[in-house]
Amino acid sequence: MAAPGGSVPGAQLNAPDQEWEEKFKAMLAEGRELMDSDNGEYSRALPVIMEAVNMCPCDPAGNGNARHGKDKSCNISQCIDAVRSDDCGALYRVAKGPCACGYSWPSCIRPEHAIALDALAECLDKAGQHVSAFSTALGIIRLDPASAVGYCRAAKILRYLLKKKHPQKSNTAVTRSLAVILKDAKLPSADMLRDVLNRFVSSGLWSRNHYGNGLNDSYDVILHMIAHSLKISAARTDPVKKLPLEVLSSIFAQLDTTSLIKCIQVNKQWNQVVLRDSSLWVDMRLSRPQNPKTHFRRFLQQRPGIRTLAIHDASDFQVTETKLSCMMYGLRQLKRLYLNSGKTFPAIQKLAFKGIEGRAAASLTQLSIVGFDSEEPVQKLIEVTRNTLETLDLVKTGQQVNQIFKKFSFPKLKKLRIISGYLPEEVSPDVPTIETEFVVLATPNLEQFHLDGFAVAWRVERSGPSPLTVAAKNSLWPSLRGIIVGPELIYSNHAQFYSWHSRIVPPFTSNMRSIEILGNNLDIVSNVLFAVDAENPPPGGLSFTDLPEPHILINLEVFRCLTRQIHDMELLKDLIGPAAKAGSLKVFELCGQLPYTPSYIRDPAKDLSFALSENLHTLGFHSFNFFHDSTNSLGTNRAFDGQPFIDWLDCFPKLHTVCAYPGRWEATDVFMMQLIAHPRVKVLHQDVLRGVAWDEACRLAELYGVELHHTPNFVPAGWPMLED
Repeated sequence: MAAPGGSVPGAQLNAPDQEWEEKFKAMLAEGRELMDSDNGEYSRALPVIMEAVNMCPCDPAGNGNARHGKDKSCNISQCIDAVRSDDCGALYRVAKGPCACGYSWPSCIRPEHAIALDALAECLDKAGQHVSAFSTALGIIRLDPASAVGYCRAAKILRYLLKKKHPQKSNTAVTRSLAVILKDAKLPSADMLRDVLNRFVSSGLWSRNHYGNGLNDSYDVILHMIAHSLKISAARTDPVKKLPLEVLSSIFAQLDTTSLIKCIQVNKQWNQVVLRDSSLWVDMRLSRPQNPKTHFRRFLQQRPGIRTLAIHDASDFQVTETKLSCMMYGLRQLKRLYLNSGKTFPAIQKLAFKGIEGRAAASLTQLSIVGFDSEEPVQKLIEVTRNTLETLDLVKTGQQVNQIFKKFSFPKLKKLRIISGYLPEEVSPDVPTIETEFVVLATPNLEQFHLDGFAVAWRVERSGPSPLTVAAKNSLWPSLRGIIVGPELIYSNHAQFYSWHSRIVPPFTSNMRSIEILGNNLDIVSNVLFAVDAENPPPGGLSFTDLPEPHILINLEVFRCLTRQIHDMELLKDLIGPAAKAGSLKVFELCGQLPYTPSYIRDPAKDLSFALSENLHTLGFHSFNFFHDSTNSLGTNRAFDGQPFIDWLDCFPKLHTVCAYPGRWEATDVFMMQLIAHPRVKVLHQDVLRGVAWDEACRLAELYGVELHHTPNFVPAGWPMLED
């Protein structure tokens, strides 16, 4: 309860002499040490604390002046009568006046005086002298009625007596103390004592609110904590009621939508501020809302300024035609719509937007649909928004994505993400294929493309030959800046003859900034990075290993390729080398090649010297082991050597993030510890540490100030669904 060295609110006198202050603190600390000892040496602590009390310049000892007698019953009786009245200010007025016996109590607003008396009351209470302790607490209130110290100590004593009071025995020390304090010879009831305690705390809150100096200290916090534990209504006052509406609105603006809805129910003022301030509802994001039924339309009508509407789990919300119509046609300023079904295979039935034809839909710039495996409603949403969309996310929306891009064009689309929820291990004739020709033609101004979970081809046999010439195809997607090829993307067996040589995307231009290929499919990586069109074969005809020189991408900043079967590092050198030499390359992540092959990397600092960039800050390497055993041609030895990788880190002066995925070898735990201790490593992603090794690595990472992450397989790629 006590707060040694703390201060109480009140006007300050002249600053005490430093020597006096140090002596006072030393004296009080000595008394507390005796009081808090294992044996509780209260008799020795009392005179020490009293000496600290008498050190106050206000002359509490009296120096010959009249002092109150030892019997303090008049003091207790007068204060208890004031507390029992219905006037919260009665105790304050009594404390400011003389005692019932006529004695004029001293007053002092020096913080040290109140703190010393609080220690005295605490010592008396611990010694079992509850009446004297309570009288001392009342003396603190009389000393400075506007301070919270005395009210805290008195409430502490009363709460202790309430807890220790025996319901049947009347001869205990606690019961006798209660009889004196409450002026009741009978056995006081718990309800009576609890009522006095509540009134005492309420009087303290009233005095602080009306006569305090507005400065809150530890005693004010304690007093409010006691009031909250007693469920006193006065303690539930609005903490921000004195703030201007502009400030209050700024505070609410930091909350999410779920918290805002809870704030509506706090009180009338909060309700009005939250509901009337349209700026608070510009960005509305709901985690897992329940079904609002018919209230949803009215809710949106009251908030027409919503620009972002996100439902992260609509499993209980139940997306229906009516609700979608309210979103698309009721919110004229809506720009971003994010809907996540929250289920594995949900579906919306018969979405037609009936009865609202002819009205302009919201001019969405972003539409993100996750988990609605229903072709008709998805196509309907896209149909009414396609002309203004700049970002489109189709995640787990069924396999018939081709139909969307065959039917509709997206003239302003800049970001496109297409991800399927599942894909069989082998491509069968029944697996739909995405024909990227239609995607490319429908999105002429695309800047970022993310594709995963499909079989893919530029054009399938049943669609007939492509009408595009090589020159026309090479001129498509001139603004493309980033491409992400997911780990579950495979090449379709429906593709036309020789079509594996035809790029599934147009050739990259110098605008390309990011290439991320996260799968281990050689057909995909060869096609995306190195393939040529069948209409323009290299001299000597087409062959599986005959790959042309790649385009020069001097502005490339991010290159991640986790395919383990790249045939020729020279092709990779021609692709990455110019950007690394120019200092553009900032993120480089590669997968080690199969041992005993020409492209096998034995020393990355030498074999991958073409990737050295002065501005590279993130380096990743997968499936590597530099241990070489000439006697073991089958590679069955599980020994591991990662030292060449550690040496490689010193080649990058601005390096701070490392992604190390060596695989399942012996002693990789030791290798990870070496990475954590490396001076350049500040962030480490890995997935080999387990159990005790993980705990030890966490301790070592804390010691070296390294952010250690367990990121399975690889660091995820892609832009956030909702970018702030």
